[in-house]
Amino acid sequence: MSDIIKTQRSLAIKAKFQKEHQFDHLYRLICRRDWITDALETILSNKGSKTAGIDGVTKKALQSDTAKAEFIRELETELRSKQFRPMPVRRIYIPKSNGKTRPLGIPTIKDRVVQMLVKMVLEPIYESDFLNCSNGFRPGRRTQDCIARLDSYINRRNKYYWVIEGDIKGAFDSIHHQILMKLLAQRIADKRFLKLIERFLKAGIMEGRLFKRTETGTPQGAICSPILANIYLHQLDLYWWNKYGSLHRKEKERRRIKHMGNCALIRYADDWLLLTNGGKAEAIRLKKEFKTFLWEELKLELSPEKTRITHVNQGFDFLGFHVQRYVKSNDRPKMFVTPAPENIKKLKLKIKEMTRRKWFQDSPLLKISALNAVLRGWINYYRHTNTKKIAKDLDFWVNERLFLWLNKRHKVSKRKVLDRFKLRENGKRWNFGVVNGDNHLFLYRMNDLPLKKYRSRSLENPYLEGFGTLSAAQPEIPLSQTIWMGNAENVTWRELKEKIKAERGAKCECCGALGKLDLHHIKPRKNKGKAVEDNLQLLCRTCHAQTPSFGRR
Repeated sequence: MSDIIKTQRSLAIKAKFQKEHQFDHLYRLICRRDWITDALETILSNKGSKTAGIDGVTKKALQSDTAKAEFIRELETELRSKQFRPMPVRRIYIPKSNGKTRPLGIPTIKDRVVQMLVKMVLEPIYESDFLNCSNGFRPGRRTQDCIARLDSYINRRNKYYWVIEGDIKGAFDSIHHQILMKLLAQRIADKRFLKLIERFLKAGIMEGRLFKRTETGTPQGAICSPILANIYLHQLDLYWWNKYGSLHRKEKERRRIKHMGNCALIRYADDWLLLTNGGKAEAIRLKKEFKTFLWEELKLELSPEKTRITHVNQGFDFLGFHVQRYVKSNDRPKMFVTPAPENIKKLKLKIKEMTRRKWFQDSPLLKISALNAVLRGWINYYRHTNTKKIAKDLDFWVNERLFLWLNKRHKVSKRKVLDRFKLRENGKRWNFGVVNGDNHLFLYRMNDLPLKKYRSRSLENPYLEGFGTLSAAQPEIPLSQTIWMGNAENVTWRELKEKIKAERGAKCECCGALGKLDLHHIKPRKNKGKAVEDNLQLLCRTCHAQTPSFGRR
């Protein structure tokens, strides 16, 4: 066990058993060279390290061991001498599926490393404080934990049938800096560490050449922003727990007898649900109560249009899922969970975009490969839900889209398209596919994935077991923001990769790992190594990164 993990474990243990303890001497941890080295390696392993902040520095500038050592030495000196100052975040706008754009903040590499150091210190402490009702941006937890918990509330025994769908207006952008710093000071006594966090909050935004101050909100795009937001919204969890969640069974029974009902809270970052087994009047009262608390204590405002009160029989959307209590006369009521209609619509829009006329120059091999990546990712997000019928219908629809694309691309009769691309899969069913070397690549059928009920578990702080969590938390989404369309860019290279995967098996030739694989030049291109099969091998990203020529042109 490394010294970093031992230190994180000791922080977690003290936080768990000494609820009133204020931690001091934390700043010296982030000045340690081994901590900085670990944080830098984690940052450089993320895809975002290829994008520069306002200083223009990317992962490419830190490829050599000499450059890394110099970077670590310089940052260590700045932190120890208290000369480190965060730089403004570079703001860009990326397109959304509805045609609009959303802002994205890109900090510098140096700022990202320090933000990771802050996260490495805060997370072990606050994971011992956070409640089980919170699951967003926490190690070992996911959206499905929230959905699985609903199953224990929406049943005949507990009768949590009225749901308040909470929606906070711009939660991350509306966090009050002074309130957040006061909350942090309740657990952190180290003034230098608190001052560093405050500097990040006040660093500002750079939009083109225009500087904008940040008076409220957590740093946009910062690795430490999710945990800072969780610390802030933890006050909502505590309010619910102290007033309703921690009641003894007898007290809950007395509330039911008085027709007051009890309530349960489920939160994923700034998305939350409040369920009650009282009547609609009780749900209305709870909505007003929590709205008042959020404004008076945290200066957060609920969106009137999006904060709704719904009966579970009508159904509601949460985290990309549609949850509804299905009542059948001959059977007991059940909770049905399916993909939200909005996310089904997004998948169809993405498939339509991928099979548009402008992509007719693409090869069928690349097109089917790109479609398969999207379909696999989408159904894996929903594999624990009642998605069988929806997946079957979508498979039929995707088949039609691909058939139309093939028909228009080749400009031949529909019969010829079917004769050429409709093949026997595993000697059984007919499916669209293409010959790929000695094998075939078939269109992925989402209906083939076996559905499995998700079993949620009560999770302890992972740092108590000595498992350091250094990766930056990413939100779970059924469709990635950036999707390869199967376009004809570098067609030869992509087809060569697909051919090698088909011939040698889609696994790392070094360690046998599955998943995302890279094609590695055995003799580097700088030494005139050619892109031919004899000079290429399939490697996972971990093995590829250990090769001497990784990242060099």
